[in-house]
Amino acid sequence: MNTLKLEAYNTIKERIILCEYPPNSLLSEERLKAELKISRTPIRDALGRLEQESLIQIIPRKGIVIRGISPDEVEQVYEMRMLIEPYALKNYGHTIDREILKEMETFFSRNAEELQLDTIHKKDDELHHLFISVSKNAFIIEAYKFAYIQNIRLRILSGNLGNDRIKKSQKEHLEITKWCLKGNWDKAANQLSGHLLNSREASLSSIKNLQVLLRR
Repeated sequence: MNTLKLEAYNTIKERIILCEYPPNSLLSEERLKAELKISRTPIRDALGRLEQESLIQIIPRKGIVIRGISPDEVEQVYEMRMLIEPYALKNYGHTIDREILKEMETFFSRNAEELQLDTIHKKDDELHHLFISVSKNAFIIEAYKFAYIQNIRLRILSGNLGNDRIKKSQKEHLEITKWCLKGNWDKAANQLSGHLLNSREASLSSIKNLQVLLRR
């Protein structure tokens, strides 16, 4: 891909994911040209890709709308995650390096209050990526990418989740890794399913509360 096209795509996408371009806000090609200091052609190419990825909507005579995250979309993202993550762990978990699992167990054994929030999120993401990546299935990996992007946006939009959920999530991850180290992949997958259900409920609550605040 042309370097400028890739640069435009990566920059705009990162700003959407990090909510520097907030959901439901309007953009224009002129604004993007000025901010990115890139010509119209690579920007249009980037916007076309981002629309295919459902991160933006291009509306004729109106502009570029950054897509929001509705409760329905949260439900759909977690439905997809609950279908593929436990499946990947149950069927491919045995290929995970035990040393990596031991490192994960050590981390999730720590008190969440003693850790930086960014560090917790980073290790959380690493664990879920690990379960997906060991499948070696390109279709599963590609499907997970969209869920991961939406998860980051949701995390930022909700101002991160409350301390109680973070502590519970830490314990849930610990239980998953313990069952992985025991080689009980059915139990590990079940624990993962329960964790995702709890995360879905917390995410739904956050996005609904955010919608109420925005309507005020």
